[in-house]
Amino acid sequence: MDSKEVIKINVWGQTAHFRIYGNQNFCDSYPLPPPSTLLGVLREILGERPPEPLTIAIKGNFEGIFFDYRTFLGGTVASDSKKELWIEKIVNRSVETKPLYVKVLYKPCYTVYLYSPEYHNLYLSKLNNPEGFVSLGRSEDLAMIKASSINVERKEARKFDKVKIENSYLPKEVYGAASMFLPICHLNKDRNLKMERLYYIQEAVSYYEGEYWEASDEDRFLWLLEYKDTAEGNFPKVLRNP
Repeated sequence: MDSKEVIKINVWGQTAHFRIYGNQNFCDSYPLPPPSTLLGVLREILGERPPEPLTIAIKGNFEGIFFDYRTFLGGTVASDSKKELWIEKIVNRSVETKPLYVKVLYKPCYTVYLYSPEYHNLYLSKLNNPEGFVSLGRSEDLAMIKASSINVERKEARKFDKVKIENSYLPKEVYGAASMFLPICHLNKDRNLKMERLYYIQEAVSYYEGEYWEASDEDRFLWLLEYKDTAEGNFPKVLRNP
């Protein structure tokens, strides 16, 4: 298939934060929304689990970075065992005074390509009439979205074509020397974990060779993940360069 109809989703806002877990004193951020965040956004928009099969591509950028910090309110929740009900009451209240620094992306603007021929009209309708709010990471990082149906074409880049694929996540097999990677893990019904590395391609890196897809506005991208029967425990498939 050399062309197909897909949904192009433009997402933008004032701030975004996609936390990289592992550091307790500094909350770093991925530059692009991870697939798990995107699935959460779709869940809020649709009001239900995103129907499958579903194929996605993620790319985009932001204007700058600034740093924020926050403190945390701690304590324990008291319960009433006689009534067998939880009481929303904080006791032994305490405040963590040591600030936790947070890396915040300023004016993010992302493009998501979504391919689901069986549910194309459902996604398009819900995306333009969402059930809930869209946030880019934290609840305060509210965002706007706009979805449209477009046609994209499959193309082939050869050695001297000088085709760039910019500001995107790509599988390691396509480009394994990028400066940032996203370790994603999926838990199937047998409670087994599968780790994959998706690499972030920055602006103005080396030219790309191989299959890619192009929209009518000459925006280029590669399909990243295919979700199919994950509710039954199957792992999502990382799409690789043929």
